[in-house]
Amino acid sequence: MPVTVKVRTSARSGPGTAHPTRERAGSKSHDPGSDEPSVEPLPKLGAEVASRWALLTLFVVSAGLRSLIHPAVSAWPVSFVCLAPWIVGAGLSRHPGRVYAFTFLASSAFYLVNMSWLKQAAGPWYAALAIYMTLFEVLAACPLRHLMRRRAVPLAIVFPVLWTGLEFLRGILFSGFPWFMLAHSQYRVLTLIQTADLVGAYGATFVTAAVNGAVADLALARLGRGSATAAGPRARLARIGAMTAGALLLFSIVYGQVRLRTSRLLEGPLAATIQGDYLNVVTGDEASARQKFARYRELMTAAAAHRADLYLLPESTWGMILSPTHPRPSDYEYVEEFSRRTRGVVVMGAATVEFRPYDLVAPERVYNSAYVFHPDGGEPGRYDKRHLVYFGEIVPFRFGRLRPVYFWLNALVPFSGPNNVEFSTFPGESFRTFTMQAASQDGRAWRFGIPICYEDVMPYISREFAADPDRRKRVDFLLNISNDGWFGRGTQQEQHLSTCVFRAVENRLGIVRSVNTGVSCFIDPTGRIHDRVNPKGPPPGADNSGFSVARVMTDDRLTWYSVHGDDFGWACLLAAAAFCLDYVFARARGRGSSVAQENTA
Repeated sequence: MPVTVKVRTSARSGPGTAHPTRERAGSKSHDPGSDEPSVEPLPKLGAEVASRWALLTLFVVSAGLRSLIHPAVSAWPVSFVCLAPWIVGAGLSRHPGRVYAFTFLASSAFYLVNMSWLKQAAGPWYAALAIYMTLFEVLAACPLRHLMRRRAVPLAIVFPVLWTGLEFLRGILFSGFPWFMLAHSQYRVLTLIQTADLVGAYGATFVTAAVNGAVADLALARLGRGSATAAGPRARLARIGAMTAGALLLFSIVYGQVRLRTSRLLEGPLAATIQGDYLNVVTGDEASARQKFARYRELMTAAAAHRADLYLLPESTWGMILSPTHPRPSDYEYVEEFSRRTRGVVVMGAATVEFRPYDLVAPERVYNSAYVFHPDGGEPGRYDKRHLVYFGEIVPFRFGRLRPVYFWLNALVPFSGPNNVEFSTFPGESFRTFTMQAASQDGRAWRFGIPICYEDVMPYISREFAADPDRRKRVDFLLNISNDGWFGRGTQQEQHLSTCVFRAVENRLGIVRSVNTGVSCFIDPTGRIHDRVNPKGPPPGADNSGFSVARVMTDDRLTWYSVHGDDFGWACLLAAAAFCLDYVFARARGRGSSVAQENTA
């Protein structure tokens, strides 16, 4: 019988180590629990994490460092090393089951802790979203191990592609949740986020991930110095990785400085952003609708002394409901009169109810709307929110053959109440823009759009407002009205702001935010945050409502990102998919080779 000989060199081979072992075909040549085919020798990593506790420690440290980079701590330099312990541990463990299990545990802990504010609105169901977010990182661990253990490639090149691709997938799948991106850690570092006008926030994520990969390359080179077979290759990969990450970081810095120094900022209208501080019913409301109305009237009156051209109020003010077919409430008359008296445009959120008696699908439709009141009177302009949040504004499968599933899901949501009320709203039909004349600038006309609440988190919404199909800039600035009172008072508010900053840079648009129980402020087209309402915050337990008046900054440039969108994100996702396919093919080849050897034995 012919004998096939396989040679498997220990990853710790070097002077003083045992000679390679000879094994007959068909023998168990790879360690139990390893996902590496025995017939295909692994690139020498030169080290190994054998202890499960050491591996878990690496992953927990990585999750802890990631917690430091987002608000409220915002230690942005840590973002360049926070993923390196996880990368090293994922590659050096010979037990893939441990890698996936510990990744799940550590990442779940990260999201459960840092998204605990969501519990205020969703209750224990927020854990489902945390686990969903974790699955992307478990998925990333598989191709990452494959690339480290079978392919001699610098992590500074492949890791940012993989991580950015999976962040992009998380941002678009099932309506998307692009929260806790690596890029968001740098929202205050203007130089490093200017590449967003080319490739969106994914550019800052890519560069940050590349540095993490380079740090992991250097760590592997250091750990492999005791191995004769691993030292040279790992050192070479570390040099390539360091040069690659250094070049990307240098480009980001140079490009950022050039864009900041050549910005074409122009002063727009004088705007007043007005902020309330009221929690919603699900968290224990502190005031009635009438009390809120009285407080907002006080703030509007105080802001009017500054003779602003525009007055911006939050998404949820005092619960006013407007409908073209119903009598207007006295609240409506007050806002209309305020706009005429001050000669200023008033933008505020309100619910819209439309009755369609001949509509067999839904005779009554509710919209989350932004209303624009002009000084010359007339019917106010209206934009209906297009991107609705699952289980917050809409429950899936409301119409069609899966409607029984809808009723089951609707009953699980706290907002439906004990009677299983259908609270879902309808999406708007178009990205409507508006025009105003600034009295302080001799009636100069300005164009604006109004992304509502979570729409400022979704990049495609702002792009729709920014560029028309003919590749012309549609608006001069954006007004974001939101309500963060659903989530109590905590870190969510600053996290929300960190995402909004990138919408300004991506499209070179100034943004004014009015957020109930949040961060109301101005953001200029370079991403600079200024004129926050109560910038130092109130004393504990004090009212955080107020207003701020400033010029809206504009920039007439149309960006590459506004026109071309997420081409870079799609490219990274496709490359990440190719890494996964390469892993699948490598596994298939390994099994095929094992079967062939057994047949020749």
